[in-house]
Amino acid sequence: MDFPVSALLIGIWSTGHCLAMCGGLAMAAGQLNRQQLRYPAIRRAGDMLGWQLGRVTSYGLIGFIAGGFGAFFLDHPALSWLRDLAFITANLMLIALGLHVAQWWSGIVQVERMGQHLWGWISPYATATLTPSAPSPRQPMGTLWRAVRAGAIWGWLPCGLVYSMLVTASVTGSSVNGALWMLAFGLGTIPALWITSLASQEMTQWFRNLWVRRTAGTLIMMFGLWGLLRLVGVIQVDWLDAFCIGAGAR
Repeated sequence: MDFPVSALLIGIWSTGHCLAMCGGLAMAAGQLNRQQLRYPAIRRAGDMLGWQLGRVTSYGLIGFIAGGFGAFFLDHPALSWLRDLAFITANLMLIALGLHVAQWWSGIVQVERMGQHLWGWISPYATATLTPSAPSPRQPMGTLWRAVRAGAIWGWLPCGLVYSMLVTASVTGSSVNGALWMLAFGLGTIPALWITSLASQEMTQWFRNLWVRRTAGTLIMMFGLWGLLRLVGVIQVDWLDAFCIGAGAR
């Protein structure tokens, strides 16, 4: 599978949703981090970046599981109809995601309920580490490893956006492809949340602008429509496969 450019772009374009869901958490963590002024700003920024990378690592692990699950159950020739159904579902989820990002319809947030039971098991372990460690006279976040660990737990928070991307990861054809898909998506979400944790209010407000969100949502919907048209053979452009949802699986 080529690098999933579409997943990276969807992550970038979903910034408005990410800020709405997790912006407050990122800003709170950044505030804790900035209270330790004895450490240089670059050290504090590195800790916050480690926090984000921990979150993306969890996305990659979940994508690895989803991709392997899909490959195991959908690769059998007798189940080609099920593979096509899963492919259609993945692209419909992208269209729904685009509608949500654009603030035209938010039915996809109901998907988050799927993760509530899992989060019930994880949340006791997340209580102390979901935001980086409390201020201490020695270090702003304890250790970089603690920041990465906090981010890794954060990655399991129930999120309709993440779940919609996991449906797509399940039809990428393999565990490796599924992991790549989710890692690329996660990398796309890093810039805005990292900048937010460093308290760039101007950037946050720009990403929350209604027209920015509607433009981004429309582009995400176009990816879903592209995938559906490719499935039925209306569009066949090989050099654009890097942008096509699940191209490696088909």
